[in-house]
Amino acid sequence: MSASSILAILLVLVSLAVVDARMLPAAPWARSVLLSLSCAATGMVSWLLLAPVVLPDVVTPLFLPIAALGGVASYLATIAVRANGYGIVITLLFGASWSLLVYVPTAIRTFVPFEPSWSLGINPIDHGGSLPVNVAAGAAVLGVLLCGGPRLRTASVSRITGMVGMIGLSVGWLVWLAGAEFAVDDTIGAIVANGVIGAGGGVVGWLCVQRIRHRSVTLNSVAAGLISGLVAMTAGAPLFTPVSAAAAGIMAGGAACIFTIQRVSSSRRQQWFVVGTHLIAGGAGAVLLGLLASNIGFIFTGSVTLIGNQVAGTVVVAGYSLAVSVLLMMILRLASRAVTALRVPSKHDRTDSPARA
Repeated sequence: MSASSILAILLVLVSLAVVDARMLPAAPWARSVLLSLSCAATGMVSWLLLAPVVLPDVVTPLFLPIAALGGVASYLATIAVRANGYGIVITLLFGASWSLLVYVPTAIRTFVPFEPSWSLGINPIDHGGSLPVNVAAGAAVLGVLLCGGPRLRTASVSRITGMVGMIGLSVGWLVWLAGAEFAVDDTIGAIVANGVIGAGGGVVGWLCVQRIRHRSVTLNSVAAGLISGLVAMTAGAPLFTPVSAAAAGIMAGGAACIFTIQRVSSSRRQQWFVVGTHLIAGGAGAVLLGLLASNIGFIFTGSVTLIGNQVAGTVVVAGYSLAVSVLLMMILRLASRAVTALRVPSKHDRTDSPARA
């Protein structure tokens, strides 16, 4: 089960690299893939190195799959850094620093069972790691975009390549959601069914909003809706019913579409799709779980405890990741300018050097 989960997450990573290529600067295919894998490696290595130090006795069958998830998170978090034209050193430093400061502690509190699992009494449910991957990485991209930067020419993706990427992404995501249960039982069937239904609901929600606002439907909008629906299911796939999975997918897809279309239209930056499909959809899915979860959600019990935990957990993770990403970008910008100033001789030096020679 662990091996299948790792393979599924790696399939998700490769498929995301294909689907998200249109958000990245135009570059030779081999160089772009190598940089994507390098960014992912920072997240994997950060987990493998730091998690055993923080929790020396951590033993969980999900240890290696969580490392693979760290690769997905770091890859997503660095998309906007790459899109701003920063070199490989700055990009990898951002990915490694963000993974160590944000992904690792958030993943520990999400997947490793110990009490209290979260500080301040917060204890959200997160089956597939939506908080450390989708919410945290989406907030990191938001922070980088808020810091500003140049808008570079991005790569293009053919329809066939995009469709193959989406198929791989869907299969990998569903297999991971089933593998996160780490048991072969009747729940796996419900997880897969809810994942498929939620993904379909995400497509419906996204396309309905886009059709109403722009009178158009594109392959990119179908892909964005599919990702939004899958992301919305990540936190609580075992706890939705088919009806609530469809409702959550539709609402998450619609919310992500409204946010993304507005931001992309005003800024002309495709990287806002990551914020919409991961941060907005992931946050919506986590919150809707507190409302719609079978037998424990608000509509079943009338209790606000679960929905309060889901909202608080989402806000804390998003806010922390946003703050860290902004701080990291400020530090790395200053460091980059300082290095550039040291490398480039001043006008006085360039004028006087021949005379001194």
